[in-house]
Amino acid sequence: MNYLNQLYQNVIELNQEVVSEGLVKLTWGNASGIDRVNNQVIIKPSGIDVFKLEVGNLSRVTITTGTTARGKSPSVDTPTHIELYKSFKEVNYIIHTHSQYCTAFAQARRPISCYGTTHADYFYGDIPIVYDLLKNEIENNYERNIGLSIVNYFKDNKIDYNKMPGCLLPNHGVYVWGTTKQQALENAIVIEEIAKLAFLTEKMRVCDHKLSKSLLDKHFDRKHGTTKYYGQR
Repeated sequence: MNYLNQLYQNVIELNQEVVSEGLVKLTWGNASGIDRVNNQVIIKPSGIDVFKLEVGNLSRVTITTGTTARGKSPSVDTPTHIELYKSFKEVNYIIHTHSQYCTAFAQARRPISCYGTTHADYFYGDIPIVYDLLKNEIENNYERNIGLSIVNYFKDNKIDYNKMPGCLLPNHGVYVWGTTKQQALENAIVIEEIAKLAFLTEKMRVCDHKLSKSLLDKHFDRKHGTTKYYGQR
């Protein structure tokens, strides 16, 4: 199987897996992958049942023009994915969901605070909620401006998208990403779980006990740092 066929298969599987994992209900979400050789994004078509996805109906969109090169009409969120791929050069897969606990934090317009080591194993610090859109940004190029709000927030706040592979959108939902399909899926699963843990922690009224910087560094670095030692070598 050549790399392009594998990419198509990965995008199909990723869209199906986020549903199977309970992160997406109905068609409330999408996943994509990028073909950086041909500068095209492969993404779920708009409103399609993910279990009916086939290579022939996946949407392929040219990143420079936003035009559909092949397949059905792409997800309405495609311009957001494109802006992330354009700026986050090491990202190859993106997932957008309205998973329950993440969306609750997004609707409350709250970051997900880092209370424990489970969080620190995957996300280096509080998971941010990015910029609001202005009225004219909502009315014109809405989905593209969502992508720009993520990119600009990360740039303005000097956040490393590799160390913080996800974020919340105000009143909306969550985006995560990864270098590989498996990494993106794992980040989507984990971000929902740590949102749930944060919610339960705050419900127990112990939210003043955030994780120490030394524990945050230790848990993130042992899995992702230059001297990482988690997993098989």
